Amino acid sequence: MASSTRQQRIARTSPIRSDILTLQWPPGVIPSQLPNFETEARRLRYQALGKACDEANIPSLLLGHHKADNKETSIMRLSEGYRGEGLRAISTESEIPDCEGIYGAYQSGGRAYVTTQNESAKALFAKHGRAEDMLAPIKEYRKQGFEFGGVRIYRPLLTFSKRDLQKILKDGNVPWVEDPTNGDPTISIRNAIRFLIGNKSLPVALSGPSRGLETVAENIRQKSRWRDERADDLFQALDIVSFDARAGTLEVRIPIPTELNRKMGRSQTIKQEHIGARLIRLLLQLVSPHDQISLQSLETATKRMFLEADEALPGHNEKDRPAASFTAAGVHCERIGVSIAEPGLKCNNSSEYTWRLSRQPYQQNLPEPECPIPPTYPSLYNPKAKKHRQITYPEPPWHLWDGRYWIQIINCTAKPLKIRPLREDRLIRLKARIKAEEHDNTNAAAILQQLLKEAAPGLSRFTLPAIVDDEDNVLVLPTLDFEVEGLTIEWRVRYRRVIFPDNIKREAVKALPEKELQHVKQPIITSHHQEIIDDRWKEKVREKAMKRKKQMEKAG
Repeated sequence: MASSTRQQRIARTSPIRSDILTLQWPPGVIPSQLPNFETEARRLRYQALGKACDEANIPSLLLGHHKADNKETSIMRLSEGYRGEGLRAISTESEIPDCEGIYGAYQSGGRAYVTTQNESAKALFAKHGRAEDMLAPIKEYRKQGFEFGGVRIYRPLLTFSKRDLQKILKDGNVPWVEDPTNGDPTISIRNAIRFLIGNKSLPVALSGPSRGLETVAENIRQKSRWRDERADDLFQALDIVSFDARAGTLEVRIPIPTELNRKMGRSQTIKQEHIGARLIRLLLQLVSPHDQISLQSLETATKRMFLEADEALPGHNEKDRPAASFTAAGVHCERIGVSIAEPGLKCNNSSEYTWRLSRQPYQQNLPEPECPIPPTYPSLYNPKAKKHRQITYPEPPWHLWDGRYWIQIINCTAKPLKIRPLREDRLIRLKARIKAEEHDNTNAAAILQQLLKEAAPGLSRFTLPAIVDDEDNVLVLPTLDFEVEGLTIEWRVRYRRVIFPDNIKREAVKALPEKELQHVKQPIITSHHQEIIDDRWKEKVREKAMKRKKQMEKAG
């Protein structure tokens, strides 16, 4: 990631193609003076790697973390106050971090990757053996209007010590580069910890071979993975009633804790071992705008969602009855039904609750999510660009809006647009505009009302993305495939990558339409555009004439 002379020489002579990436710090920033230099450097490093992998069509990235890195990380977490699962060892594989919003790197881009865990392989590849069969569910996933792919990182050297790796390289006559700043304990916390380890200054409890912190961290990692697997087993057995990607709403039936405990088949209960919180997190990740959801933040959600059969019934103590709705991780969770099995029925009839999950309405005291969309063809309105029809343009970027929707827009107007929520006042103005412009042979107002009723009832409609102009007027509701007539805007939208239970029924998913952009390389030239071009050209000619006249008057 740096560009020293030695690194460049090794990169040129290596039999493996090598690229040296340079971190792009913001203008005026002196990295060494940042109080959080290590965190910022890590973020920029992973973003550079993610973008490079996307450009090179690389879905899997191998990193060189070794046993010492694992120990350093555990001690850092301990010094920062982490406890319990916060002290777990470095994962052997994960999605590339710090790349949220970068299309092609973060859960998007449509590339397939193979994983040793069942997180994504189950949902996307269905364990097909042949390559052509493996692509079938991927194509189906894209047809359903969902993104998939992204870059995954793997750490195959975590069981090797630094000394082992150096010996292997020496025996193979392979040169390597070490960062000279790693030995300076004043630069970062990690360097200070590395210095203590190297000088054997750690307490015995943290450095012993059998009782060392790395052993504890590895045990915690394995325990955490076991809990994840138990939660995933329960998640796979849930009954997804419906998922509507147009507004990101989910209805799911969840058995009472007694039934879930029976399905686990162990002495632990759903409320123990943090398994309940993990199961809720898997559900919330289908709807939540947040990239990361901590288990600690779901303590209240676990208590309210996992109720025994009698806790929500009318006869239960009103004072102790849990609330029928709550909010967690930006998701509004509402209990909308309860089914209690009658005594003596077979076990396939279980007591369960039906929950509806939707995006939490935006809070007025917080800024709303917003994406600016500049004109896609700026030279279209430039009087000097007379050969605008011969200009080719790169494909417009994908924007991750509200952490839920990837939206790509061709803005053929002369002014910037924005993606904002369909706030109530914006909806009122949109309906008034439709009513004023509606022709006798159209029924746009009724169509819009029906779409909102079906896809986004109640307050959920105010969480829909809307493409608005510079006066904040709604032009397009992309997830509803609804637009105001006469626009020169193209768009396509996909829901972010999600993992459904294997048993979900096809008819339970209401997907987004998969559209193709028709004018990616060449702009749309309409009579309206031509009038603007002609007017601006004439205005430019007049300005030049006036300027020449003034120069002549001044010279005369």
